[in-house]
Amino acid sequence: MLDRFEHFYKNANKKLNANKLSKKLESLIKKRIDILKLLSPFRFKNKLKSLINKKIELPDYLTVDSFSKGIRLFIKDKYGLTSKASKDESGKVKINSYSKRYKFSFISKILNIKLITFQKNKINSIKYFIKDNLSKGLNYPLKTIKDFQINISFRNNKIKVDKEAHTIGVAIYSEHLVTLAKVILNKNNQVLVKGLIEVPVPGDVIGDKIVEDSNELSNILLDLLSLLKLEESPLLVILSSSFFNVHTFYSSELKQISNTDNTVQSKSPYLPNDTFIEFLKLSKESEEDRLIRTVYSNRKLIESWTDTLETLNNPIIGIIPSAPNVFDILTSNIKDETTVLIDIEITKTIVLLGRDSYNLSSHKIPYGSSLYTSDLNSDLSNNYFQRILASIELILSEYHEKLPSYIYAYGQGLDNLVDKNIALPSRFLRLSDMKLVDYSYEPKSMDIHETESNSIESTIVTLSLITSCL
Repeated sequence: MLDRFEHFYKNANKKLNANKLSKKLESLIKKRIDILKLLSPFRFKNKLKSLINKKIELPDYLTVDSFSKGIRLFIKDKYGLTSKASKDESGKVKINSYSKRYKFSFISKILNIKLITFQKNKINSIKYFIKDNLSKGLNYPLKTIKDFQINISFRNNKIKVDKEAHTIGVAIYSEHLVTLAKVILNKNNQVLVKGLIEVPVPGDVIGDKIVEDSNELSNILLDLLSLLKLEESPLLVILSSSFFNVHTFYSSELKQISNTDNTVQSKSPYLPNDTFIEFLKLSKESEEDRLIRTVYSNRKLIESWTDTLETLNNPIIGIIPSAPNVFDILTSNIKDETTVLIDIEITKTIVLLGRDSYNLSSHKIPYGSSLYTSDLNSDLSNNYFQRILASIELILSEYHEKLPSYIYAYGQGLDNLVDKNIALPSRFLRLSDMKLVDYSYEPKSMDIHETESNSIESTIVTLSLITSCL
């Protein structure tokens, strides 16, 4: 009896389990069918079809065929600008009527309304240039700074803008970055930076030195000038120190003060026909053996920039090198027998060596900040300063000069090497720590302040120093 009951229980239990299993399988199959229906493309056939056929619209500046056009379109989209340049039927940028009109009357316009006031020299001593008059534009800032005495001051956040204050544009170009600043200069030669834009310039617009696409660079400058509301303001252009070579002669060394003199030509890094030379007499006419400073540059480089500036509406104050002008300002405040100033760029360093304030020569060192900048190794910057110190000692030995107490440093590369709050190694001193100019730079209070670099302190110091001498 018990055996029969046990057999019945086993059979019943098997059937019961089979039913549970079948139900479980049915449930799983049903779920699988539901999931397949859920994932089926037919379920979303209409939506997928609509999505595939929909045109994805990207911003204009991401779809243009060149990097420089992308920059311009980005600026226009962000600030609602329209291009100021017009083209003729051949596609070339036309010089507008304003530019044509003032191409031959820059001087009279400036003299009549006195757009810029100098503390010791009025604006009527400025010689504006286009092409043939470029030498005067280079010569003027050096002459002005030579006789100008700067009062060592401090950064003033409350610089007064009086009736005699004037607004100018200052453009600085170095290492494929162009910085345009809107600057107000008051009667006390205090500098107030009211707006600033720094943008990259691609290599097909400006090559290693020469402007390759004048039309495109003109468009970029026109957009930036419009953005800062500097369409008719005087413009000063400061070019990279590496574009220029400086040498000082005694007049007794030269047969004539001319670019055809063999001694003068021997110091040029370019062929005679490719050389632009600017002379500056540093000694008094009465002195028998005068010092003659000679600045060399590539002629095509200068002409490529003047061709670009011709298309702008702005009166041009001048095209000048950075380092020689900064050197003259520095030596007007210190009286060292030997002065060493270094302009640190991204890929090179320019060493300026001066004896007795006037006898100046420049030397290009083929490395800059790029090899010594790393977030992972902060000691790399110390390696740079050790290496540049050795290079400077080698240069000084050629002139039988001793290393001075301080080596003054500035430049775009310096901002990349060392944070502005960190002191430089022994013997090196930041130019900004000298407090040679009274200026105000408050990005938070500006309507427009756009930069590519993490720090532009040296750029601000450079434009403030040179602008304060206008």
